[in-house]
Amino acid sequence: MQNQKSSGSKRNQKASLLLSCLLVGSLAAGCSNQGTTSTSTSESAATAKSTEKISYKYWSPLNPNAASVVKTLGEVEMYKELEKRTGIHADFSHPPQGSEKEQFNLLIASRDLPDLVEYDWLTYPGGPEKAINDKVIIKLNDLIDKSAPNLKKYLNEHPEVTKQVKTDNGTMYVIPSLGIGQKNTFSGPLIRKDWLDELGLAVPETLDEWTNVLRVFKSKKGVAAPYTTYIDKADPNKLNDFISGAFGIGRDFYLNNGKVKYGPMEPAYKDYLNFLRGWYKEGLIDPDFGANDKKTLDAKMTSGKSGTVFGFAGSSIGVYMKAGVEKDPKYNLVGVQYPVLKKGDEPQFVNRDFNYRSKGSVAITAANKHPEEAVKWLDFLFSEEGHMLETFGIEGSTYKMENGYPKYTDLIMKNPDKLAVSLAMTKYTRANYPSPGLINDDRYLEQFYELQQQKDAVQVWGKFEKNVDKVKMPLVSATQEESEQLAKIMAEVRTFSDEMYTKFIMGSEPIDNFDQYVNQLKKMNIEKAIQLQQASVERYNKR
Repeated sequence: MQNQKSSGSKRNQKASLLLSCLLVGSLAAGCSNQGTTSTSTSESAATAKSTEKISYKYWSPLNPNAASVVKTLGEVEMYKELEKRTGIHADFSHPPQGSEKEQFNLLIASRDLPDLVEYDWLTYPGGPEKAINDKVIIKLNDLIDKSAPNLKKYLNEHPEVTKQVKTDNGTMYVIPSLGIGQKNTFSGPLIRKDWLDELGLAVPETLDEWTNVLRVFKSKKGVAAPYTTYIDKADPNKLNDFISGAFGIGRDFYLNNGKVKYGPMEPAYKDYLNFLRGWYKEGLIDPDFGANDKKTLDAKMTSGKSGTVFGFAGSSIGVYMKAGVEKDPKYNLVGVQYPVLKKGDEPQFVNRDFNYRSKGSVAITAANKHPEEAVKWLDFLFSEEGHMLETFGIEGSTYKMENGYPKYTDLIMKNPDKLAVSLAMTKYTRANYPSPGLINDDRYLEQFYELQQQKDAVQVWGKFEKNVDKVKMPLVSATQEESEQLAKIMAEVRTFSDEMYTKFIMGSEPIDNFDQYVNQLKKMNIEKAIQLQQASVERYNKR
């Protein structure tokens, strides 16, 4: 893929083959340095081309960036072009922002299923195997083996990724979203570097240094919320506070020497809560953190009401810098390392993605009358041509080839409608968030991070990402019985834990009651949940 050609002969060949019947094309030898399979451009499109007009009902949460520029994925230029090349139409529907989980549950309960559902099927009550047994989705092993040559080839060449995608029983339940780039750490602490420079402060590394910086931000800059955050109830593993790891614990399940632990019941969690309680009493942490959402954080960071936040290199630094500079030309936001207790310590809990992005993967439901064609259609995204379309868009419009390198045009990089690069990409491609296919091409990242602050942030956050292997829970899949028990236990545990998290920090619950809080977690069977998770980890290690 590094040395792509776009000759007229290939275009003519593609045009003729698009008129042919559904064929399962053989795979050409070799693959690009990015990991895409090498089925020829014309052949891969012909393979996905249907002889009859097929329209799939496709349900998917809509990425927040995409939601700001399109009403449905059907308006994204990449999908319009995909239909032209494959002859298959996707009729997209999306739940309202913020109610994705609720709407997914209602969708499943109604049994009025669409043909395709893009969702994190690892969170299905009872797990993916239960979803198959419930006749909600179908097992895909045979279909992938027969009708997905591009995906099959990639998985055969990357067994460590295959281990993440399959269940313990070896079941393939989705057409996956797979990261192929060299970097998988895209988020971490962000801080106003212009404020640090103005106030003569060094970039903080230890928690004591962080405390000092926030105190100065409050006293010298007059901000009411030096550090702003919120509780991400949808994903407790996201370190939106970026502080807990300094105490050697995770915000949810994590590993300690191969043993599963639940962070919110560990003794160090009390120290962590007490530390944040101190920040709250001093007015260093946003007093509205319990009610905040992402939009609130965005507004506070771009208006100068806050000076630090947990964020992303793309959607945070890119958007914040653009909006911030318009109000203050000196605005400078940089990524800094996750904090530690002692100078010289290495962060352990860094927010690193798996190669398998479960949230961007697609299951084929039992209601789908054309599952084989659906697999072929989705497999096109794992071909060279499909990957280029999904990641870079339409040649001559959103990108052009320069010395074998796909370079985004000004339609993306200097959008005439003044859209930030992250927003322009979501209008024309599916490059910058999880989606079925091969994502995070390094050549996309090199351009997506147009600001030096973004490039630097990824390097800073990723410096110690190797340490994550010691503490991060793998992508386990519990048995049906285990999943049902876990779902019941953790629904109660997480609700209670989130509630007490806020109370302890705000002071409405004395920190001296921490032992009583832990005892209540035990009464809710958290220890049983830990045992179930341990069993899942041990099975995963044997895959």
